Amino acid sequence: MKLGMVISGGDVSGINNFVYQIARLTQANIILFDGGIQGLLDNRQREISLRDLLDYSISAIPVMASGRTTRKLHGREYEAITKQLKALHIDALIMAGGDGSLQFLNTLSEYGIVCFGVGMTIDNDVFGSDYTLGFSTACEQVIKEVSKLRNTGRALPGRVFMMELLGGYCGELTLQAAIKSNADIALIPECEIPLETLAERIRHKLTQQNSVIVLCSEGYTREYTPGFQGAIDTMIARLEPRIGVRIRKTIIGYGLRNGDPTCEEIYQGTIIASEVVRCIASGLRNKAVIINSSNKPIPIDLISMQKRLVDTEGHHYKLAKQLSIL
Repeated sequence: MKLGMVISGGDVSGINNFVYQIARLTQANIILFDGGIQGLLDNRQREISLRDLLDYSISAIPVMASGRTTRKLHGREYEAITKQLKALHIDALIMAGGDGSLQFLNTLSEYGIVCFGVGMTIDNDVFGSDYTLGFSTACEQVIKEVSKLRNTGRALPGRVFMMELLGGYCGELTLQAAIKSNADIALIPECEIPLETLAERIRHKLTQQNSVIVLCSEGYTREYTPGFQGAIDTMIARLEPRIGVRIRKTIIGYGLRNGDPTCEEIYQGTIIASEVVRCIASGLRNKAVIINSSNKPIPIDLISMQKRLVDTEGHHYKLAKQLSIL
């Protein structure tokens, strides 16, 4: 058996293990395509051994290159990719990425290629899935930064810190990272907090603790476009006059996409890979494997893939409300 592997969109830590587990469970020949969708079109492919995949499996150094494309491919380009994959005798193509990448994969499947997709984005915003590859490690990066800010806030009490995180218009990363790091407030696009209410909460917390840490999603102020950073500047300009305290800012940005993969990252990648392999062995085709609310990997039709936002009726949202993070 020969399997093609490609990743598209924002890179994440943990993808190496997913690729390794696919190879380990199938004992297939693995062909990597560097450069995402454009890499497929340009046929930038190479074979990699199980020996090398094992050595890279828990490393943060990416075993393959991702890529982005801002345009939709036309029919002749899909035909070219199909011809190249068939010439390589690839039995199935497995792609990891966000909703746009998986929509591309659905179209490619209509040209006769057996396709499987998995969610790979630190934003954790793939439809139907409670977990995407890269999410746990991104949360861990936030926890480390919050811990450092707590320490400096204890050494110099009375400080307010605001940290901007990636996520676009989905606040899932900011929400869950705030819960897991014991941050004080999460500003997410799905739950706008009135400015005076926010200022009062910050002032009140300063009377009770050494520091206040606010996590702000890059999409909170509705200024976001891909690559934008600076929602935090807007919020600081609005808040500082109301709280009378200088706000110290941190933008983690693209560092969230890397770091040593967490144990949870390795486990989730492994169970997702195991379900992809089960689907291949069962003769299924053209499926996306997601993690459901019971933390089980299940296949759904590729045609279903789209973005999602924070579930305001979900457990994490309700817990954040209970903790007064939102």
